[in-house]
Amino acid sequence: MALSVRDIMVTDLVTVGPEDSPRKAYQLMRDRRFRHLPVVNRGRLVGVLSERDLRPALLSPGLAEATVGELMSETLTTVAPDVGIEDAASLLVVKKIGCLPVVDGDRLVGIVTETDLLAVLVELLGLITESTRLDVRIPGGLQAYEQMVEIIRGHEGRILSVGAVPEEGGATIFSVRLAPCDARPLAEALARAGFHVLAPVSGADPAHRGAR
Repeated sequence: MALSVRDIMVTDLVTVGPEDSPRKAYQLMRDRRFRHLPVVNRGRLVGVLSERDLRPALLSPGLAEATVGELMSETLTTVAPDVGIEDAASLLVVKKIGCLPVVDGDRLVGIVTETDLLAVLVELLGLITESTRLDVRIPGGLQAYEQMVEIIRGHEGRILSVGAVPEEGGATIFSVRLAPCDARPLAEALARAGFHVLAPVSGADPAHRGAR
């Protein structure tokens, strides 16, 4: 089942009100190691305050009496709990923002940040798990991909994750991470089947394994 925002969002929420002082917001960010704070007024989300929003008030004596409401961003991009994490990540990139408040109707129920999404990506790709990497260019579609997977499994390769990078002309480069193994027999079998193996990585050489 695909992951949704509900699966990764932070629900132990720390918020500020629009009448709160920048100093209070800064102390919350510092103590809790946050970079964004939802701004809530009478239970309704009215803005988001970031570290960048706070800097002018903290550095300029003329803004010492400013309030959170005067500094926060009121242009909100929010998501519902059931939105897929791929769509949430796309929003962060397209909108060039660092967090997404999660709302259910008018109620703030969570927040998801770029750090949360990056952690999920790292886990899904197995980047912090010791592994063996195999890069294969496939010119065909789904049938060719399934043939590649069948060959790998037929040689007792255990697939941890697969990343795909489309190329012009219809080919796709698949970066396959496997449980630690000697990838040479797999690479040879794939080459015999007509696949273009770009990076066979031998599990016998720790320097070439996908450990992080």
